[in-house]
Amino acid sequence: MSDQAVFTRRQLTAWIAAAAIVFALSLVFMLHGEDTTTAGPSTFSRSAIGHAGIADILQHHGLKVVKSQGDSLHKIGSHGMLVLAEPEFRQPADRVQQALLRAPTVLLVLPKWQGRPDSHDPAWIDMADPLPVIVPQSVLDAGIGHGQVIRTDAAMAWSRNGIGPVPHIAAPLQLMKSDSLRPIVGGEDGMLLGELRDKGRILWVLSDPDAISNHGLGDGNAAFAVALFDALRPGDTIVFDETIHGFTAVPANPSMLLLRRPFAAVAIQAVVALALLLWASAARFGAPEVAPPPLKAGKRDLVRNVAELFRFAGYQHVLVRRYVEETIRDVARRLHTPRDLTEPESLGWLARVGAARGVSIDCADLRARAEVLATGGWRNAAELSVLARDIWRWKQEMVDGIAGSADDRGGNPRRGPQGGGGAG
Repeated sequence: MSDQAVFTRRQLTAWIAAAAIVFALSLVFMLHGEDTTTAGPSTFSRSAIGHAGIADILQHHGLKVVKSQGDSLHKIGSHGMLVLAEPEFRQPADRVQQALLRAPTVLLVLPKWQGRPDSHDPAWIDMADPLPVIVPQSVLDAGIGHGQVIRTDAAMAWSRNGIGPVPHIAAPLQLMKSDSLRPIVGGEDGMLLGELRDKGRILWVLSDPDAISNHGLGDGNAAFAVALFDALRPGDTIVFDETIHGFTAVPANPSMLLLRRPFAAVAIQAVVALALLLWASAARFGAPEVAPPPLKAGKRDLVRNVAELFRFAGYQHVLVRRYVEETIRDVARRLHTPRDLTEPESLGWLARVGAARGVSIDCADLRARAEVLATGGWRNAAELSVLARDIWRWKQEMVDGIAGSADDRGGNPRRGPQGGGGAG
């Protein structure tokens, strides 16, 4: 390797300066906070479908209104009210969403509109279209488990109104039906406002957000909206959870981001990388260890390297098959098998010789096992080893005789089989 540095001094200085500038800019952006300009259905939005108007009205009535960007359950306290206005719930609801729905007093407002931000002013919309019914239906299912969302263009006669002021909502009117909800405001076609009480928990569901949205307040729903909140709230604190719209608060200390998800995973990886860098750059003790040569010399190491190459390529079955064939040929040559015999006849001749000498292994069986291996139906390493060992033992018994036999004590190792022709 060359001793020349990867970066010159000037390049290294430029990289360090660029990293410092990026880090400084990231701190500035984090300290500046998140931009809450939006035209969607949140209390930060002053567009037609936003909820900034109702938040301002409630504040003017002397109530404590919190636009929460995190830890909403802690902020409502014991006498607060949680508002989930047109949430973006997943189906099924995750643990955070389920925890919000289990708050002691909750107003759940179903979504209805999807607005397109104005190209000249992103805080306003130039068009709003009704969402597919499946969107408010999924939120209703997450809140009460089952129910039905319906839309109608017909004029609504509110036969039941437990709030007092009459709502004025333009078509299409979004209503709901559910056996789990007690109607508070509704008519023959369905409910606008329903109540669910369960184990000391109160959940109100408002099917149409036009009753509290900015444009709905302008249509004469201000009195109805204020009466709705006065009827439900147990205290003077009303918390609008805005995490359901993607707003999260930035901590006062930017370094605290490293302890929060998802930045915690990045922080852990950075610490591990720094530790590895310090470890790799630390001074060593003693002389450097001499690296072993890439390939060792000698026949044994050469054979081992070739075997490893064949093992890597997956050719063990080919080698064992050829080893079996060549071993049978070598034994046939040493025992002077008649040359005019075909291969099956030669195997039979060797089998008779083996039987005469008390050989326990049948060469025909070994050859058949090798043929099975050659067809690709056999890839077990243990079976390959057994086959190689058996053919080697068969050769030793055929050529040198069985240990302890008469042949092994000086008999003729090349005599023919009993009852058959001798070796030629």
